[in-house]
Amino acid sequence: MLLVFYVLYHKRNSLVVFNKVKFILLSVVLSTHIFYDIYPESTSFNSNSSNTANITSIWFSEWYNDCKSAFSFSFDDGFISQYENVRPILNQFDFNATFYVLPPFLTDTLPGIWRYGTWPMFTEMSLEGHEIGSHTMNHLHLPQLEIGDTAQEGTILYELYQSREMINQRLPNQKCITFAYPYAEHNRLVDSLASLFYESARADGLLPNNSSVPDSLWYGLSAIEVIFDGIRTSLSDDLDELQFIKDWIDSSIINDAWGILLAHEVVPQDSLPGLIAAGAYYPYSNEWFTLLCEWAQSKTLTSDIWVETVANVTRYIKERDNAYHSIIAYNELEIQLLVEDDLDDEIFDYPLSTFIKVPDTWNFALLKQNQYTDTLEVFENDSGKVILAKILPNSSIVTLDKIIVDEATNQIADVTNFKLLQNYPNPFNPSTNIQYSIADEGNVTLTVYDILGNEIAVLVNKIQTEGNYSIIFNANGLSSGVYFYTLKSSGRIETRKMLITK
Repeated sequence: MLLVFYVLYHKRNSLVVFNKVKFILLSVVLSTHIFYDIYPESTSFNSNSSNTANITSIWFSEWYNDCKSAFSFSFDDGFISQYENVRPILNQFDFNATFYVLPPFLTDTLPGIWRYGTWPMFTEMSLEGHEIGSHTMNHLHLPQLEIGDTAQEGTILYELYQSREMINQRLPNQKCITFAYPYAEHNRLVDSLASLFYESARADGLLPNNSSVPDSLWYGLSAIEVIFDGIRTSLSDDLDELQFIKDWIDSSIINDAWGILLAHEVVPQDSLPGLIAAGAYYPYSNEWFTLLCEWAQSKTLTSDIWVETVANVTRYIKERDNAYHSIIAYNELEIQLLVEDDLDDEIFDYPLSTFIKVPDTWNFALLKQNQYTDTLEVFENDSGKVILAKILPNSSIVTLDKIIVDEATNQIADVTNFKLLQNYPNPFNPSTNIQYSIADEGNVTLTVYDILGNEIAVLVNKIQTEGNYSIIFNANGLSSGVYFYTLKSSGRIETRKMLITK
């Protein structure tokens, strides 16, 4: 049962303007995790196993890393302020966001067009992991246009196709797969045409999106806008709207839903009155947005929300809802399986968080898929002993090997892998522990870089023998933000991300 009191808000350039918009969302919804307990005919077992009755339980977490809900930051139009203000705040909290740009309005250098940014700005953001999505070529009212064709300016097909192509040409490191309707205007015809070029399209709406999106709704994703009212001369004037969006996100957590925030410009608090006077559409202040991100980070640390781009959440949902598996082999020392989804691997390349039951004698497992390896700790839940693995749905075999622990030293005894573990604690201040394993003797380097690729520190650079290693990294003197650490040994390289908070 869903109770909604007052659903009234408006979009930019709407003919109807409301002086004050307040609404309260109260939701009481039975939430159910997507659970699969599959017994495929292709499963093969070792006859000596004592666990054959329980080995085929595999299910995909509703959200990545078994979080309770998903959340995406999205920003429209491609303004300079998104690079100068939004980007550093997001990077501070290790959040990726989606930026829907108007490609013809991005220039190569400044001064640019009005308040729009440049291609180098959004290229840099793309390389950092942010999504650059399409917002058409000219921000026209799509339902009012003719269908036309992809080469005919001023038509729906031209606006949809050419925008995507220009983004793909400018940003070869990513594929443009999501779209945002100008003015949030769309109809069935526009939706059907958008589906020719994109995997999903964002409109607006009061309610978050369900964890499984019906085909008819992929091209009308709901996104919430924060509507500010009254005089906005200080941060305290906007705190009621901050509480509103927190409550809204909390409601999406309760309902295992996917919330999307629709925003535009973000500037320092002292610049806010001038921007509002210039006609900007409900801009945020840096200070307000930082408070929201701080609160969102606290929710990520408790696995309440998974913050990711619209494109990657789209990928995850479609992969999860289309995935199937087969067990190739199972015994007390090794499990082999396939996870597939029949989707385009060039687009759908996001790992699924997958629960896999393992034999009762396992305490640690080594996961291998292509060049990816991970050391996983076994834990118990209602299904028995399981691991939570990140598996890419494609045609490559996933191997899980039992890792034997020396009870005398409580250390992994048989090191057969090259692995860089996630630092702990993370985020950290001022020091953190980095652990890694190498499979054979050779020169080993462990290097820390900033987000621009500048070398910050060389923690290890020497010959080391096969084994497990641990080192403390002290970040004294470094500013808050995202950093990377890279392990190199015997021609293999692995990199992880860490966050310094001060």
